[in-house]
Amino acid sequence: MELIGLLSKVIKESVSTKKILLEYPESTIKKLVDKFSKQTDETEDVIRQTIADFERFKSTFANEDKDIFRHSYDRVKELISDKATKQKAKKDLDGLVQDYITKYKGADLQLVKLNIKKFFEMKSYFGSNKNLKREVTSFNPSELNSLVEQGFSKFNREGINELIAKITQKFHEEVPDEDVATVILPRVKRFVKHFNLIPLNAKLSKFMNFEEFEHVVDGYTPMEESEYDVPEIDTSDVDVAYEDDNILIFAPDQKHKCINVRKKYAPDRRWCTSWEGSSNYYYNYRLNQNLTLYYIINKKLPSSDLNYASVVLVDRYGDMRLADGSNSGRYAGSTVIPWNEILGKVPVLQDKKEYLKPKPFTDEDTKKMQRYKSYNLSTTDPLAELGSEEEVELWMELRGPDFRSMKNGDEIFGNLPEELQKKYIGLGNELSGGMVRNLSPSALTYYFSKKREKLLQKSLKELSESDVELIMSKEMRPYLRSLKNKYSKELNEAFDPGFVQITYPDDVNAKYARMFGLNDLFNLIPEDVLFLQIENKSNDNIILEIPDTIGKFTELGTLVCENIIRDLPESIGNCKQLSFLNLTNNKELTTLPASVGSLTCLDFVSVMGSNIDRASLPKEITTYMDVSDDFWEINFPPEMRKNCKAVD
Repeated sequence: MELIGLLSKVIKESVSTKKILLEYPESTIKKLVDKFSKQTDETEDVIRQTIADFERFKSTFANEDKDIFRHSYDRVKELISDKATKQKAKKDLDGLVQDYITKYKGADLQLVKLNIKKFFEMKSYFGSNKNLKREVTSFNPSELNSLVEQGFSKFNREGINELIAKITQKFHEEVPDEDVATVILPRVKRFVKHFNLIPLNAKLSKFMNFEEFEHVVDGYTPMEESEYDVPEIDTSDVDVAYEDDNILIFAPDQKHKCINVRKKYAPDRRWCTSWEGSSNYYYNYRLNQNLTLYYIINKKLPSSDLNYASVVLVDRYGDMRLADGSNSGRYAGSTVIPWNEILGKVPVLQDKKEYLKPKPFTDEDTKKMQRYKSYNLSTTDPLAELGSEEEVELWMELRGPDFRSMKNGDEIFGNLPEELQKKYIGLGNELSGGMVRNLSPSALTYYFSKKREKLLQKSLKELSESDVELIMSKEMRPYLRSLKNKYSKELNEAFDPGFVQITYPDDVNAKYARMFGLNDLFNLIPEDVLFLQIENKSNDNIILEIPDTIGKFTELGTLVCENIIRDLPESIGNCKQLSFLNLTNNKELTTLPASVGSLTCLDFVSVMGSNIDRASLPKEITTYMDVSDDFWEINFPPEMRKNCKAVD
């Protein structure tokens, strides 16, 4: 049975459609059915089942996909198909194969397994395709083979294979810092071309992250010769520790030499000591960890072999680590490996241990290390102060500065070139809100790619200042609606009508207001709120415009606006029960609206630290004011206060 059919059966057996649909009111379901009926020929029962399937899986969708009203019917089916494919493909492949072989006796078992896996690889990206909606067992062996081969090898008029394009787009969105032409696309092409070499138990590419995809492709598929076509790379300045007909051992002693060896001999490898851009950690390995690096090229192996090119890292005591083609697990260059185990991986190193010796730091290296490990910037421009991007990068790796704790750290970070901003992020550093505001466009995209998944899972309470700034950036626009709904529900569950506090910049209400506006926050606050306090406790000059909707809080008895406003709206006159108005430390506040004169329940007004011009105040209130310097007692006559409620 096709995967979606199996999934529907499980749903029907475990929980009835009716029970699932109770999550939506019947009126809502009817609206959805009416909407989707115009988009499909399927029956109402099938549409209702689809809505039920969506509700069942909704909690596992990305936040931006959880609102069914945003989607077309095809998109809803696609989301369900994705989830069903992901869950079932892993555990039901053997069962599907068995069903298929039973139905089509004599079919080639291995070809059936491969073609069913290809079918679901295609389905995960093109779930709305008419053919891919069918049960896989509805295709006879010849039809199934023709269908999947068309998807895996057919190119459109523009010369593009649509499956390759979809997979490439997925990983480009996931790792925007990686070069599409040289890093992502070649691997996707190999994945599609040599899909028969990918283990059947491997996840579908739609459900891999890029690191998983990269390791699978590099570990099981051969590279094309064109991927090695980099004739302009010069390695003549790199020391050769040893060479014969079987092996070539390089001993690079500078970052650019490591990069050039990798680019010329093994461009697909992911060693962090030889990668370009923010992901390079040569200085950390060489100077911080005092390791000597040797790049080993095994001439007798094909370039696609994991052990064709590797790196041996030797510490000061002669202990060794190994990074092979996978650059993962035990062979990621971080674990001490016995010599015999290294020989098992790279047998051509037999009798070559003497060429892999630790090299002590040069005097120049030692001076640099000592200088930069203790170096403190004296200006806000690291590049001008240290002389070059390479020197700044070296200082960042050795010193490990935390700009958040440095005076003018936001400005220092903002003065870094784009690649060094990425480098700082790549070193695992967190950013302050000011640093997020100072990110260059591509560095913002890079930071977002690293923070997105965790950020989308955080509650409003868990958001840091930099998280809030990131959510306010253009990168988060596609997610804002779903996040706003999520945070609104969180606030609605927490509001106490007796007292609402908005304290900038850190409490949950202030975070929400910063991201979506104070007016949106006021729409969530109960209209019968009695005490509203809005204050700025940061050192930043935050000035808020109090929205007109404050006038809907007609039961409000106390309003505090401290260090945060320059004026109040006329609509404050609608807050007829207001008895205490605290406006302290608002240096830009020079007057009050005329409508304050109609607040006849007022007892006290405090303007300490503000710059109120008493001459500008409405006479309706000054007539009844008992004025001290900063604290005014208001004495409206009893007949004007007859509608005032007693204050507890």
